[in-house]
Amino acid sequence: MRLQNPGHPCLILVNGSAMTTFLMIRHGETNANKEQLWHGSTDTALNSLGLTQADNMGRKLGEKYSAISKIYASPLSRTMKTASALGKVIDKMPVAFAGLREYGIGSFEGQSMAALTDEHSFFASISSDQDYAPKGGESINQVRDRMLAGLGQIAAQHRGETIALVSHGAAMAILLAALFQGAPFPFDDYHMSNTGITQLDWPDTHAPTLVSFDDTSHLI
Repeated sequence: MRLQNPGHPCLILVNGSAMTTFLMIRHGETNANKEQLWHGSTDTALNSLGLTQADNMGRKLGEKYSAISKIYASPLSRTMKTASALGKVIDKMPVAFAGLREYGIGSFEGQSMAALTDEHSFFASISSDQDYAPKGGESINQVRDRMLAGLGQIAAQHRGETIALVSHGAAMAILLAALFQGAPFPFDDYHMSNTGITQLDWPDTHAPTLVSFDDTSHLI
């Protein structure tokens, strides 16, 4: 049961504990997405479709969730631009948050998915060893740990509020796989569409609940 705390009208209580609602949003489309290139730490801009997707997402969330108190986004341009589309609607400036950045794969950045699979055995490597990291890149476990730490930090600062998080496909998929299947790999089942919206409710004394996943109704 959810109760409004009369002493704090924005605070949602679930069986006596405060619940933070995270609205997790993947950035809009980039040319790298179209071409199936891995841009993790690589900073790449939204393409024209991505800009339209971001505007549609911003309007939908602004209408549905009037109580969003803060927008945090990965510092890369594609996420900050997507977050700004929501910020314009709800009149809030997005805050860059490094913990939400994408899974960076170092020397393999910019490679196609086919090359990562066939030439570099990247996916086989991360399947067999979640501590494996390409030269200059991260391991899946490192991505899991910083995403969990980031959400914990944000929840502690915004206990009981509704927070928008604009991040990346692999990083959020790794987080959700770790939370709901107990391991960060495989994470394919949790990969979100461009500007897909996922709602995660997280009471401060209970396990999180995946309320909805990859809502793209604003793109129809």
